[in-house]
Amino acid sequence: MKKIFCAFFCFFLGLSLFAEVNFSDICKKLASRPNMTGTFIQEKTITAINRTLKSSGNFVLSQDGIAWNTLKPFPSTLVVGNTFVMQIKPDGSQTVIDASSNQIFSSISSALTAMFSGNFSVLEEAFSIHFTLSSQNWMATLVPKDSAVLAILKSITVSGIANENSAELKQIVMTEPSSDAITYTFTEQRYPKELSDDEKAFFIEK
Repeated sequence: MKKIFCAFFCFFLGLSLFAEVNFSDICKKLASRPNMTGTFIQEKTITAINRTLKSSGNFVLSQDGIAWNTLKPFPSTLVVGNTFVMQIKPDGSQTVIDASSNQIFSSISSALTAMFSGNFSVLEEAFSIHFTLSSQNWMATLVPKDSAVLAILKSITVSGIANENSAELKQIVMTEPSSDAITYTFTEQRYPKELSDDEKAFFIEK
């Protein structure tokens, strides 16, 4: 009986300790695997016409930004770097803009870069953060503190799973003041220590 009691005590103690995990801890765990690749599904919800547009493809996420390589329904590539946003068309032509001129892209890039570099102070400076943890599922809603950004980006919600040793990002939801939203759901995640030359090339401003 004592052994059973001790086993239950240790089990619930472990749950209690894990329940103390906060978003800063999640960021540190994400930063231990700073490169993530895989597939994504994008769903853009347009409330005014009650319609959802869906696309899918591959992605590369690193401390240098994120690249969305859309395959369906039409091929295209969008790269959100730390200082630039680049769109690459199927014919190879590119359009590059300064990230600072697009506050939504700039906010997304800075948030993801901070998360995957473990730089929690940057997140706290730019966003009000609401974090919840249920079992091994975590979710953080980031609300921009800058009123100019808040006027065009209501929130960024990131969520995933975690345990005592690691954390994984499963979904990003970007919500606009109109309640229109873009949801990215990640699957088939891989965590290479080094990106390939082609993957690194995404984040070199042309």
